[in-house]
Amino acid sequence: MATFVLIPGAGGAGEVYWREVAAELEARGHTAIPVEIEGDDPALGLPEYASITDNAIGEHRDVVLVAQSMGAFTPPMISKRGAIARIVLLNAMIPIPGESPGEWFEVTGSGAARQAANEAAGRSNEFDLEEVFLHDVPDEVKAEMAEGDREPADTPFGQPCSFEAWPDVPIHVLVGADDRLFPAEFQVRVAHDRLGVEADVMPGGHLVAKSRPAELADRLVAYLDGGTSSDELPSAGVGFDLADAAAEMRRVAAGVRDDQLDGPTPCSDWNVRDLAAHVCGLTKAFTHTARHERSGTPSPTGPTLPDDWREQLSHDLDTLVAAWREPSAWRGEAVAGGITMPSTELATVVLDELVLHGWDLAQATGQDFTATDHDVAICMGFAAAMSTPDMLESREGLYGPIIETRTDATALEALLGLAGRNPDRQS
Repeated sequence: MATFVLIPGAGGAGEVYWREVAAELEARGHTAIPVEIEGDDPALGLPEYASITDNAIGEHRDVVLVAQSMGAFTPPMISKRGAIARIVLLNAMIPIPGESPGEWFEVTGSGAARQAANEAAGRSNEFDLEEVFLHDVPDEVKAEMAEGDREPADTPFGQPCSFEAWPDVPIHVLVGADDRLFPAEFQVRVAHDRLGVEADVMPGGHLVAKSRPAELADRLVAYLDGGTSSDELPSAGVGFDLADAAAEMRRVAAGVRDDQLDGPTPCSDWNVRDLAAHVCGLTKAFTHTARHERSGTPSPTGPTLPDDWREQLSHDLDTLVAAWREPSAWRGEAVAGGITMPSTELATVVLDELVLHGWDLAQATGQDFTATDHDVAICMGFAAAMSTPDMLESREGLYGPIIETRTDATALEALLGLAGRNPDRQS
């Protein structure tokens, strides 16, 4: 059993922010202590934040300090270093000695990184709290968060982080792949430059403790063994695994009969042969993307398929999954279809293609289709981002017009409607 001391970001509402994660950790047999800081009190600054954290540690030993966002300025300043077993920095502002939080933004170039990420994703650069912080947080959780809202005082932003070196313990950096405040690629660079640490990437935005508490708890517990030890989690540095979606695509492809190849599909301009050719092409292309290799843009359709296309696709899907299990696949930028994007965002595009085209192929050939809740949630986040009013024009060619779904629709059905598919379509 471990003790997790959970440090909040700006505002200091630890009890509210860490509520779900604390419950998940305790359900796994651990002790969770959210640190509560009156971050709106101008009398409190970085030294006081560290003192409050020391008090939260108390007599506990072998503590795992988990620090969110600006909370990363606290671990190097606490006095109870002997009680710390390891540190996890989550979507963090990683300081260097003597740097203030206010200086951090300019020195690291976080604003330019955010602007570049917004432009690449077609988002506005206007700072909207909903879009930046809450875009992937469930509505019912947003309502509960209101009780902890605090406007951070200016005091800590002008104070230097007074330390000479980080505690001599393992330090992990965990990054939300869809963090819109501190883009994932930016965070990975800062972690490497300032700590020499290769960051781990997981699905979720800046407030991942509110949007994915169970998955975050799994990640934190996995660190107790010095890394990602659970077979259910992808390797360190990897956001999510493509294995489930690839396996379902393989199964559906194997069930396509030759006499169905000229039949229609939910993709109105393609028959089954065209769709199968597209899937074969994208599987190869996104393997090159994972390896940061440039390749020609595959033709989306083709007049023929080789007789062994199913076997070839099965092999290529295995290669695709293995390529995206490499941490290097998630770093920096890569090219797909002639477009350069952050690799973390392209990974979501790959999953989206596998899930949606897997369903398309299953529908066209009279087969059932399943997708994991985890995969659907990731794809839903991407589809929702592509369905905002300012993105409707950009989604043309990727999705069809949005189709309203029933109020009792499943998560997969809701995703299909958002992606322009009719979930009630009969084969």
